[in-house]
Amino acid sequence: MVAEDEQSLFAEAMGKVQPLSPAERVFVKATAKKTVQPPPIRRPHIKPASTPSAALSVQPTDDPWVFIADGVSRERLKRLAAGRPAVGRSFDLHGMTRDQALSELEEGFARAIADGVRALSIIHGRGLHSQGRPVLKDAVYHWLRQGAYAHTILAVMPQPGSGGGACLLLLRRR
Repeated sequence: MVAEDEQSLFAEAMGKVQPLSPAERVFVKATAKKTVQPPPIRRPHIKPASTPSAALSVQPTDDPWVFIADGVSRERLKRLAAGRPAVGRSFDLHGMTRDQALSELEEGFARAIADGVRALSIIHGRGLHSQGRPVLKDAVYHWLRQGAYAHTILAVMPQPGSGGGACLLLLRRR
């Protein structure tokens, strides 16, 4: 009985609908995808343990996903990739929104620094489900370079075997 009522209501609602004439129809052309820049990173609600006296200076590298603070050798990157020091804390950001992931990083960094952790792993994914550029990966790397804890980072590199979906970080000693 409910199905008949629904069908009669639908028929009544659709009774006045008329198809558009060919002159009234509008067709939209498909355009090339535009790259969308991520919105600027909000200032964190957690204050860093210490404030740097000067901005962190980074050595230029050929790989945009690798950065090293001035004075850190490439040999240090090789040791980090080999597991020295061992990863003390890992963050899996899969399934999070950009804001959730950055909030998780802020809180996690504060705890890791307080605990004296030297090496971190961040699993951000490769951005296969993002339209255009990888949103989460770009936001994480931007935060690592310019966020409140950038002065605590000595080196960042893609985690070996992750296919670009995770990165390793070396933090300064306390």
